[in-house]
Amino acid sequence: MIKKITLLLGLFITVQFAFSQSELDQYKYVIVPTSYEFCKEPDQYRLNSLTKFLFEKQGFIVLMSNEAIPQDLINNGCLALRANVNKVSGLLKTKLQIQLLNCYQEVVFLSKIGESRDKNYMVAYNLALRDAFTSFDRIYYSYTTDSDLKIIEVEPIESTVVDVSDTISAQTITETKETNLAHALTARKKDGNNYELLNDKGDVVYTLIFSGKEAFYMVEGMQATVYKRAGNWVIAKTVSDGSLQVETLNVTF
Repeated sequence: MIKKITLLLGLFITVQFAFSQSELDQYKYVIVPTSYEFCKEPDQYRLNSLTKFLFEKQGFIVLMSNEAIPQDLINNGCLALRANVNKVSGLLKTKLQIQLLNCYQEVVFLSKIGESRDKNYMVAYNLALRDAFTSFDRIYYSYTTDSDLKIIEVEPIESTVVDVSDTISAQTITETKETNLAHALTARKKDGNNYELLNDKGDVVYTLIFSGKEAFYMVEGMQATVYKRAGNWVIAKTVSDGSLQVETLNVTF
């Protein structure tokens, strides 16, 4: 009997994630606000910047609410989802939950509640948000244009919370922006839509794995993504001290 219940629960979660994926594929953009209601100042604890980065890792085109709006989004505001993060009351824990709302302000995705017990607010909010984002781990988002934008609310998935506060420091949320235009790279097609980036000696520097979205790649063997931003190719990677480094690449495809 227990095996049957476990099997049915697993099937339910699988179907629900597949359904969620289908719904999210209908939207081209995610808009992230510059501040959340529970924060006292813009990008406090760098939560908004981190939200943008984590959505980009999932393959979404992400805009901050104060950025210029692309023409297709001006023509059709329903191409975008609005992201929101809510603080949930909890004793001795920091709890955050992610919402995605459509152009009618209806919730189309609601994450699990991310948690952290860390006493350092900077670290706790970072960990709780990252924990909430694990709800997207089995949703292989890929924008599709042949959609009727049908809106159905998705319930959150219950899952075990793993608190890793003892393995991460406040440095995790530090972002540095650098450019590396002096070293030219050349893209060589590997297979399918995947590429290798070669230096002037012909050595493979990065292997790019196509994410399913145009101009957005994951980097093989690294916690990094390569994507096009403001006309330039950039790589966003986690470096040895745990900080996020965003570097402009001089690459020719």
